[in-house]
Amino acid sequence: MIEQTRRAAETGVDAQRSAMETWFGSFESVKSAQKSGVTLSKSAIEAYLDGLKSVYPEESVAELEAAVDEQFEAVDEIHEDAWQSFLDGLDEAEATYDELTEMQLELLADGFDAVEQVQAEAEETTEEAVASAEELAESA
Repeated sequence: MIEQTRRAAETGVDAQRSAMETWFGSFESVKSAQKSGVTLSKSAIEAYLDGLKSVYPEESVAELEAAVDEQFEAVDEIHEDAWQSFLDGLDEAEATYDELTEMQLELLADGFDAVEQVQAEAEETTEEAVASAEELAESA
């Protein structure tokens, strides 16, 4: 019974660790999706500016295009730096989580070892008490 409980507890910790690893790993996909959103926004603005060229002088639209390009370059740079910083922080958090999980598994093992030792000692004490009682009954 104790061994089954130990395995169940360890399995629970392992499942929790796997879920966290999946969660930590999911952020690369989020980064990619966000980058795609920025690219889509840029394409939509460029299409809008192309449409303006038919209504306004091309020189004035060119200035606006240059400003928009400059802003999107800044966004790209900030985006990359921010994500790198965030992902670095996630790596550190994941390493810390792994350390804590290992510690949790060690503490679980120590706790179950202690319970098994107490149980073995209790069995031994009970057997000794029964043997003593039997000797006393035979001698009486």
